[in-house]
Amino acid sequence: MMKFKTLKQRLIFTLTIGMLMSFALMAITSYNAIYSIQQNRINTSIASALERFTDQCDRDYYNLMQITQQMMPQGYVGNDVNGYFFADQQFNKAMLTRRISNNIEMLTYSYPNVQLVMYYNPKDNAPLFSNLPPSEDVLLQHLPDLKQNLEIAYQPPHYSGYRFSGGQVISITREAVFSDGFKLVLYAEAKNDIKENFDNIFGSQHMPYILLQIDKNQQIKYSSNSNAFKVGEMLNLNSQESSGTIDEYIWNRKDSHHGFTNILLVPISSYNKELYAWGTNISLIAIFTLLVMVFTAIMLYQLIYKPLYIFEEEMEELGKGNMAAVNYNTGVEEFDHMFDQFNAMKMRIQSLMQDIENKERQRYKLEIEKLSYQINPHFLMNALNSAHWMAVMHQQHDIDSYISKLNYILSYSLGKSDQDTTLRTEIKMLKTYIELQAMRYDFKAHINIEDGAYLDTCVPRLILQPLAENAICHGLDENGILNVDISADYSNKIIKIIIADNGKGLDDEMLETLKRPGALNNGFLGQGIGLRYVYLMLESFYDRSDLMHIESGPAMGTKVMLFLPFQGREKCDSRVDSGR
Repeated sequence: MMKFKTLKQRLIFTLTIGMLMSFALMAITSYNAIYSIQQNRINTSIASALERFTDQCDRDYYNLMQITQQMMPQGYVGNDVNGYFFADQQFNKAMLTRRISNNIEMLTYSYPNVQLVMYYNPKDNAPLFSNLPPSEDVLLQHLPDLKQNLEIAYQPPHYSGYRFSGGQVISITREAVFSDGFKLVLYAEAKNDIKENFDNIFGSQHMPYILLQIDKNQQIKYSSNSNAFKVGEMLNLNSQESSGTIDEYIWNRKDSHHGFTNILLVPISSYNKELYAWGTNISLIAIFTLLVMVFTAIMLYQLIYKPLYIFEEEMEELGKGNMAAVNYNTGVEEFDHMFDQFNAMKMRIQSLMQDIENKERQRYKLEIEKLSYQINPHFLMNALNSAHWMAVMHQQHDIDSYISKLNYILSYSLGKSDQDTTLRTEIKMLKTYIELQAMRYDFKAHINIEDGAYLDTCVPRLILQPLAENAICHGLDENGILNVDISADYSNKIIKIIIADNGKGLDDEMLETLKRPGALNNGFLGQGIGLRYVYLMLESFYDRSDLMHIESGPAMGTKVMLFLPFQGREKCDSRVDSGR
């Protein structure tokens, strides 16, 4: 399957497929329409014209047979002709001649297509009686023969024997034997407007045609174009089909009731002339479509791909560190807006880079300040160590114990001892702090620690001492009690830490404020500072904000509960010291 990765390839592919499908649909639709129109119109015209001609010829031949029937010796006109040969007086012959001519005229009167009707003497090659004056050179033996049926011969279209007519006619000749064996030929012709009718039909379509008349043996008896089809040649057609093709012609046939067949042929080149014209037009349309595709592709390149190419160059410049603003007017609102957003992005990047640079400077300054601030705690630790040894030397055991506990707390707070912060070391720090504060304040502390492997769980540094400090410094009164309970729920893998006092407690407003993390972040009152530290350390270490709960009330003391998850014994790493 072809895959196009670039926008240019996809645009060209989509445009090409769309144009080709539209063109193919148009070509197929127009071809079917032209072909259908051609088949219906031309085939219908050919079949209809041939059927009318055949029907007209059949009627005319039948009428001519009816006329010649009355001209036979047994007919009323033939009876007068028979009497003419037996008349011995010239007057009687003249009267019979006039009456025969009048009867012939009366006989043909009801047949408007019938033209010349006459008796012809084959011995003298001369007409005897006729309704119209025949041509002087009329010779019936030279007439073409279409079909012979007993004494009746059918002639295909030929020039009229009438002296004052040059049109084409069809005719029949019929032999008649009168008294004393005198033989005459009866001739009757009817006007045939075949050329005029066919010219009107096919001339308007500029389509040549050929009319053939063949006998039952498929021998050509008449041809309107002897150069293409000669009289006497055989025409091999499928007798079962009414139409087909032969050589370079399309033919259509119609059988006559008189035993011959009319064939109408049209050249294939003329028949398909409209299809050829369609081919020429569709070729021109294809060329025009190709030009439209090229023009559209160029326009799409100018409107879409060129701005994208410019945007790509600007991105490369941005990658090289060039933050200069660009000002392009592509004429397309979407691309102009994109360039505006690109300039705004550059400005934001410059601002962020400046902020990062400022923060780096500030961080460097804070590191220096931190180092300077750590000088005093280190000096204090060294001084406490000196005081500790002086107390030992002078056997001041209370001072010795107090300084040792204070030195441990200070060392643990600075991260100088117990690098692996576990719950066990946090409890040690908590006990040391409580013992130190008990030397100064008057309160009782009850510490209940459940022993177990959970004590070696890694926890954040300094999360218990601030809670005890809040209770001792802000909650307890004289003779107060501080309770510390630490246990493990192994089924739920939770460490429960409860630090409670029986001090003055918190009112509802202060308690609700402390329960909101936002208030802790803002350092609400004195106790809020320690709680804020513990809250942030737990949130950073465990990625959760629901591990600390506070319960309190006026004169009811304060209870802080921690619910810490654990996974058994773990090895703490350097992330513990930094609180992750």
